[in-house]
Amino acid sequence: MEWLEPWCSTESLPREFGDRIAQQLAVEVPSGHFMFGLPVKLIARGNGDDALFEILDGTGRIADVHLTWSKSKERLPWPITTIYSSLSEWAATGMVNDHMDWSGDA
Repeated sequence: MEWLEPWCSTESLPREFGDRIAQQLAVEVPSGHFMFGLPVKLIARGNGDDALFEILDGTGRIADVHLTWSKSKERLPWPITTIYSSLSEWAATGMVNDHMDWSGDA
């Protein structure tokens, strides 16, 4: 897949990096949040605090999450999260929109 700025794959980074970001997500997500308790794998990082997770529940869904780096549970609706049905849906909409904002073409 071609990653558009500001997104980049985390595939070549050590597994521990992705594990730390997933742990941060678990710290922030309160009960009642869509992501609460879901198994995830970090697949990309975006601008600043944006992280892209594969939801490991067999559905193929992707979560685009804006982390807050809080040391405790956030209050809903934080962390702000957008769910996509697939990586290709996210690439065609979320990534393209972020790229347009990033490059000033929006």
